Amino acid sequence: MQLPIRRANAHRLAVACSSDRGGMGPARRILSQQVRSRVLLLIAAWPLAITPVNAAGMPKLTLPQLIQIAWQDNKDLQAVRHAVEIGRARLVQAGLYPNPRVEISRNDDSLFRNQGDYSGSVTLSQEFPIAGRIQHQRDVARVNVALAEAEIEDAERRLAGEVAANFYRYVVLDRQIAVRDYLIDIEQKLARITRDRLHAAEVSELDVNTVQLDLQRIQQERARLLTEMQTLVAALNQQLGRPASSPLELDAAVPEIESLDRLELQQARALDLRADLRMAMLEADRAGAEKALARAQRWEDWAVGIGMEQNRLAIEGAPRLRSDRVLMLRLTIPLPLLNRSQGAIAEAEATGRRATAKIAALKLDIDSGVASAHTEASRLEELLRQFEGGLLPIGERNAELARRGYAQGLVSIFEVTLALRQQGDSNVAYLDTLDQYLGALVRLHTAVGDYNARMATAGPAPEDNREED
Repeated sequence: MQLPIRRANAHRLAVACSSDRGGMGPARRILSQQVRSRVLLLIAAWPLAITPVNAAGMPKLTLPQLIQIAWQDNKDLQAVRHAVEIGRARLVQAGLYPNPRVEISRNDDSLFRNQGDYSGSVTLSQEFPIAGRIQHQRDVARVNVALAEAEIEDAERRLAGEVAANFYRYVVLDRQIAVRDYLIDIEQKLARITRDRLHAAEVSELDVNTVQLDLQRIQQERARLLTEMQTLVAALNQQLGRPASSPLELDAAVPEIESLDRLELQQARALDLRADLRMAMLEADRAGAEKALARAQRWEDWAVGIGMEQNRLAIEGAPRLRSDRVLMLRLTIPLPLLNRSQGAIAEAEATGRRATAKIAALKLDIDSGVASAHTEASRLEELLRQFEGGLLPIGERNAELARRGYAQGLVSIFEVTLALRQQGDSNVAYLDTLDQYLGALVRLHTAVGDYNARMATAGPAPEDNREED
C-alpha cells in the first residue's frame, strides 16, 4: 500500500504566480531567476513526502505481537482469568458431602446433690442427599466454569479489537505527523521565496503573512497530532499492562488492502466463533441445571444417626445402682409440605426464558454488526483501490509534468500550484479513507470474533520489548 500525503498546502505557491510578468529590470530579473530556482527545488522535493520512513528508525512490534502481549499482561484480562479459578474451586466445593456430626450429652442430678437420674449419650449422625442434589450442584458449577472460560475468550476478543484500533490509528498518525513535517519544510521554504518576491515588489505583504499564518497553523496541527500520539501510546501501554510512560516501538507499516469474504460466510463464522453468544447459550444451560437443582432441593437431606445412651438412678443413702445402656438409631426425614422450592423453580424457568430471548437478540445483533462493518469496509476498500489505481498516480504524474513544464518555461507557477494542490487534496482524502477503512476492518474482525484464529500463527514478541514491562 502506498504511503500517501496527509495534506498538501502547496496551493500557497500561488503567491508566486506573478513570476511570468514582464517589464522587469535587470536586478528584478536576477532576483526572479533566483526565486525560480528555489521554486524548482521546492517542487522537485515534493515526491519525498510519499517516501516511507527510514528503515533505521522503523518501529519493531507488529500488531499480532501487540495482541499477544496484551493477552498475556493486560491487568483487566488477568482479573477475568481469576474467575475460572474461582469457578473451579466452587466446582470442588459443590461435590462435597456434608460432614458427619457427633453429639454428646450428659444429665447428672448428683452435681447438685440431688437424687434422681443420671444419663449420658453419644450419637454419630450423617446427612445423605436423596434427590441427586450433589450431582445437580456439580452440573451448575461445571456450567459456571465454562461460562468463565467463555468470558475470558470474549474479553480477549474485545481487547484485541481495542489494541488493533489503537495500532491502526497509530499507523495513520505516524503518516500525518510525517506529512506535517514535510509541509512545515515546504512552508518554510515558501516563506523565504515570498519574502524575496516581496523585496522584488512581485507579491504583497498580505501574501507573506498568509504563508506565515499557514506555517503556524501546520505547526499547531503537528503539535496536536503529537499530543494525540502520546495519548495513544499511553493507552496502548495500559492495554499491554505497562506504565503509561513506557517506551513503545511499533511496526507502523500500512497493511495491504484485504480481500473480504462474502458477507454470508462472515456472519456464519461469527455465529460459530463469538464467545459472547456461547456465553448466552451457557446461561440457558445453567438455567436448566438450576431448575433441576431446585427440584432436587424440594427434598432436604435425610439424616441417619447411631448412638448409645446410658441411664442410672441415684438415690441418697442407697447403694449405687447399675447403669442401663441403650443403643439408639435415628432417622430424620424432612417433609416438603410448605417449602417445595416453588420460588427457586419459577426463577430458574424465568431465567431460562430470558436466556433464550437473549440468544435470539444477540444473533440478530451479531448479524447486524457484521453486516454493517462488512458493508463499510467493502465500500472503503473500493475507494482505496480507486485511489491507488488512478487518483494518486494521476496526481503524482500531473505534479511531475507541472514540474518539468515549469522548468522548461512552458507552464506558469499558477498551473504548478494547481497540480500540487490537486495532489495534496487526493492524498488528504486517501489518508482519511485509509483511517476509516482500517477502523471498519477492526470492527469487522471484532464483530466476527476471529482475532484468536488470526493471531494463532503470529510469532512471539521480541524479548527485549517484553522486558521493558
